[in-house]
Amino acid sequence: MKKYFACAAVATLLAGCTSALSLRDSAPTATYAGNGSAEAVADCVVNAWSEKSLNLQRIVLYSGTTVEIRETANSPVIALVDIKPVGANTIAKYFSHFPTDDSWFFDHVETCMNATPPEG
Repeated sequence: MKKYFACAAVATLLAGCTSALSLRDSAPTATYAGNGSAEAVADCVVNAWSEKSLNLQRIVLYSGTTVEIRETANSPVIALVDIKPVGANTIAKYFSHFPTDDSWFFDHVETCMNATPPEG
């Protein structure tokens, strides 16, 4: 029984990674550039997206920050935004497999990119 549970747990973790990777295999729904820091933009996106009753996960990597959206904690990733510093700018790429209109989410990414002041 323990082996079965361990296999199921590993499969669930891999499914989450696979769904995020498959999102990135498609063209981004939207791409934005701004002057704010990647961290400040990610803070803004998380605060805005928190208004919806979906599960958010913020993943900080050496290359930037990813914010993932899931319907529940254990469901696959249905959308994500990769926010990365590139030179003096920050680039945000929004990917989605939302089953419904998700313009509210990527509109808020754009708002955060435009509203976040440059570092300095």
